Amino acid sequence: MRDCVREASSRRLGRRVARIVAPVFRAKDADQVRAMYHLAAEMLEGCCPKATEVWEEAEADALAYLDFPASHWKRLRTNNVQERTNREIKRRSKVVQVFPSAASLERLAGAVMCEQDEVRSGCRYFSEAKISEFYEERPAPKAPDERRREELRLVAKKAIEASLELADTMEAA
Repeated sequence: MRDCVREASSRRLGRRVARIVAPVFRAKDADQVRAMYHLAAEMLEGCCPKATEVWEEAEADALAYLDFPASHWKRLRTNNVQERTNREIKRRSKVVQVFPSAASLERLAGAVMCEQDEVRSGCRYFSEAKISEFYEERPAPKAPDERRREELRLVAKKAIEASLELADTMEAA
């Protein structure tokens, strides 16, 4: 999402790109997410072709979380753990301000990483119950038929347009 926004030529266009892309990851059904993803690509083509290229290239990576049980999706598609660790490294390095060498910065970052590993080794990001869901027998997903595909496309269009309309209303206020 950030990469698509970065490709926009202006801040205003970047906000529009974000408003088109964001609803895709809020959908609760895998087929709906895929339909919204492709519709978002079409909508991006009209306003920011560079963002469309990034969006289409990232499809496999961006939708990889859909192969897991739905209860895992939020934790898999976010990078909160990584961002928290990066904030901690930044907080600690601000105290030092100037490092005498690159090795000293590496030692500090390594120490933070070791500390984070110790903290996280005592707890699980996914509980045992959540992990066991992954191993449960699930029916193989079947491709939606043409009628279902059109229904998904209509819902996707409504969701993305509602997001854009709401954002435009908020911006006007």
